[in-house]
Amino acid sequence: MPPADDSFSYDVVPYNSLPYPDTHPGRLFAVATLFGLAPPPVETARVLELGCASGNNLLPMAESLPRATFVGLDLSARQIADGHETVRAAGLANIELRHASILDVDAGWGEFDYVLAHGIYSWVPPAVRDKVLEICGTRTTPNGVGYVSYNVLPGWR
Repeated sequence: MPPADDSFSYDVVPYNSLPYPDTHPGRLFAVATLFGLAPPPVETARVLELGCASGNNLLPMAESLPRATFVGLDLSARQIADGHETVRAAGLANIELRHASILDVDAGWGEFDYVLAHGIYSWVPPAVRDKVLEICGTRTTPNGVGYVSYNVLPGWR
């Protein structure tokens, strides 16, 4: 019998994990600066992605920003295992993928300069949505930037 939690369904039918240019810290830095903020430097940033799947959004960032640190978490053990293989094959030492729930993120995870939540907010339960916003408010550095996308149209178009 499958586990009672949702993690099983994410392991059975993995979802696409692609790079999303809108989430890149360089873009977020530029947008925040245009709005008069003083975001942290991208080159040495600490970045957290909530719902990272197999990490394919973070991987190009980690490759292009070798002095930055990237942490991704996902509820799917299968996606994280796939991501570990890719990280190993790419030889990247500045990225860590964790099998965890968004609800597990607490002060022990530390603070992040950029928190990314792409494509999850619109379909997770209210408690998880609340936690995403809490993480953006409490786990970011003083000038940190949170990015939360909200997909509501069919096919997320």
